[in-house]
Amino acid sequence: MRIIVLGAGIIGATTAYTLAVEGHDVLVLDRQPESGLETSFANGGLVTPATSDSWAAPGTPTKILKWLGKDDAPMLLRLSAIPGMFRWGLSFLANCREAAWRENTRAILALALDSLAELRRIVDVENLSYDRNQTGLLKIFRSSGSMEATLRAAKLYEELGVSVKRLTTKETIEKEPALSAISDKISGAVFYPGDESGDAFKFTQEISAAAIKRGVEFKFNCDINELIRNGDKIEAVKTNCGLISGDAFILSLGSYSSILAKTANVMLPIYPAKGYSISVDIPGWNEAPKIPIADDEFKVAVAPLGDRLRVAGTVEFAGYDQTLNKTRGQMLETNLAAILPNYPRGDIKHWAGLRPMTPSGKPIIGPVGLKNLFVNSGHGPLGWTLAAGSARLVAQFIS
Repeated sequence: MRIIVLGAGIIGATTAYTLAVEGHDVLVLDRQPESGLETSFANGGLVTPATSDSWAAPGTPTKILKWLGKDDAPMLLRLSAIPGMFRWGLSFLANCREAAWRENTRAILALALDSLAELRRIVDVENLSYDRNQTGLLKIFRSSGSMEATLRAAKLYEELGVSVKRLTTKETIEKEPALSAISDKISGAVFYPGDESGDAFKFTQEISAAAIKRGVEFKFNCDINELIRNGDKIEAVKTNCGLISGDAFILSLGSYSSILAKTANVMLPIYPAKGYSISVDIPGWNEAPKIPIADDEFKVAVAPLGDRLRVAGTVEFAGYDQTLNKTRGQMLETNLAAILPNYPRGDIKHWAGLRPMTPSGKPIIGPVGLKNLFVNSGHGPLGWTLAAGSARLVAQFIS
């Protein structure tokens, strides 16, 4: 089949590769000059089934109200964003019930575990290089109360076969000596040995190159404007490169998938949630952490990526605004210093990107009512974690 993949981020590029392996004729369209330049560019770097629990959780609405309008809040809802996300927000609140949270988390975790296995298979087959780190994930706590909340999710993970290790403060420092400077502030940790990390942008570039070797064509600097619908099918996509037709179309445009879907009268419950990151150069720093660290109190993660540290966290609901908020960027620097007080104060690059969120946290994968229109979007903060498994699912739908 002639398949048009819309979007060359980590989801679209991995989908294109998977379809090419199955023998399809694949064209990828993207408005950027190369793969992975939007949400995939500088995310947290974690491939982490162990953080699959949905953000729509029983305690989340209270936290959002408590943090409303505070620039330094871990989760910030801008009042200006509320009118545009009203229906989405009501559905999000409905998914904050305990039963819904458990079911959504089970579904996301199942996909995450399949995805991790598929990622490892692809990396072995294609010999991909992207600052990969297979040392697990260490989630640290500064109070016993916050640890109890996380152990609720950890218990669910254990029920589904995920390895979870609870650590005392002493065991935490033994596991990651880089935390010794804050040993008096740590009450313990949970270690997830099965998790990984790596540079999502480098992976996207590598998987795109592997896809090209298998015959995939990428057309960059191509603005995607409209889906041309005829009855129950999509005939073509209208772009600044002209009309492009195909047998099937896959929407992998992240937060913009819902905007394009509307041009074909298809409604997708996807809303952007802006995330922030900083990348810190640490060449030659002998005390750098070897294991990615997630700090539960600050809601940030620190991942070693080669000679850099990637620090990512916070969420801001502000529509499609990608402006860097200085306060939130400074938060990440402050939090990094609170986790690794001795880190080298070198070059720091700030970044923000839009995570495509669904109310349940579950991505939308597969057909959406039209015979030849498929979606692979809505992965929220787990695009890197779910990319390979989601690509396999879409390929199965089509093939």
